Amino acid sequence: MPRTPNTRRPRAPLTPADEPAGLRGLLFLPFRRQTWRYALYGLLLPLALGLVLALQYPMKAAQDHGHQPLGSLILLLILVVVAVVGPGFERVRARFWLGEEIGRRAGDKRFVRHAVFFVLNMLVGALGFAAVAGWLLVSARNLTYPVWGWRPYPDPAWGGPHPIGVVALHFAAGVVTFFAGPWVIVRLAGLQVHLARRFIGSGQAG
Repeated sequence: MPRTPNTRRPRAPLTPADEPAGLRGLLFLPFRRQTWRYALYGLLLPLALGLVLALQYPMKAAQDHGHQPLGSLILLLILVVVAVVGPGFERVRARFWLGEEIGRRAGDKRFVRHAVFFVLNMLVGALGFAAVAGWLLVSARNLTYPVWGWRPYPDPAWGGPHPIGVVALHFAAGVVTFFAGPWVIVRLAGLQVHLARRFIGSGQAG
C-alpha cells in the first residue's frame, strides 16, 4: 500500500500583523506560545557564537607562542566554518522555533553575502539575546520584589527612603518590563529572519 506523503504544514509564524492590536495585544503577548518560541530562538544564538569563541583560543595560543602565520590560518578557518555552517544553522533555527522557511539563494559572491550576514546577524542576535535575558531577569526580580524587598533603604535609593516607595517602584518596573519585553523580542527576532532571507535565503517567505 503506498505511503501517504507527509503534508504536515509548518507552524504559522507570529508576525506583528498577527498580534492583537493596542493595549490588549500587549497584555496577551507574554502568554502566547509563539512569544516563548521567539524567546528560545533568541537564546539559542550563543551556540553559534560559542563556536567562534572556542576557535579563538587556539588562534590566541598560536600568536602567544610566536606562530603568527598559524594564527592567521586559524582565523581564515573560522571564517570558512562560519560561512559554510552558519547559514544552515540559521535555517534550522528559524524553521524549528519559528516555523519560518528560509530558502537557498544561488549565485555569485555567496561567501561575501554569508560573511556580511554573519556580522549583522551577530549584532542583531546579541541585542535579541540581551533583550530575552533582560526580560527574564528583570521580570523575575522585580515582580517578586514585594516578597523580599522590604528593608530600610538609603535616601538616594530609587523610590526611597521608605520601603513602600522602593517596592512599589521596582514592582511597577517589573510589570512594564514583563509586558513590553516580548514586543521588543518578537521584532528583533523578526529582523534576524529578514536578514537571513536577504543575505542567505531566496528572499521569499517560506
